[in-house]
Amino acid sequence: MAVATRTAKNGKYAPFERLLRERRSELQEHLREHRHDVQAEPMPDDAYGEAARLQLQDLAIGTMMRERQMLDEIEEALGRLSEGQYGICEDCGDEIPERRLKALPWARLCVRCADRSQTVLSN
Repeated sequence: MAVATRTAKNGKYAPFERLLRERRSELQEHLREHRHDVQAEPMPDDAYGEAARLQLQDLAIGTMMRERQMLDEIEEALGRLSEGQYGICEDCGDEIPERRLKALPWARLCVRCADRSQTVLSN
């Protein structure tokens, strides 16, 4: 098992840092917008209106939860960048391929370890 070491200062991961910061800003804005969707609105005139309001509120809450989780993952990735641990698989210590980081800039695991993790979870 190879253990990769590097620092974020070498600039190799600067494009990923920009992507992460941009995505973080987008998510923060979305979360602010979704808060308005879940705040109490005037009661509708009938049961159908109330059901529609509750369904929209549930969808907004689900979206907020997913976006909050992604925001947490992005914050962790930015922390790994500042610590010089970005791009290193947390399980095996190998370098995460740049192709994977382009697809998922907040990836914590290489493809092999992520597949292994999914297999364990599905059993």
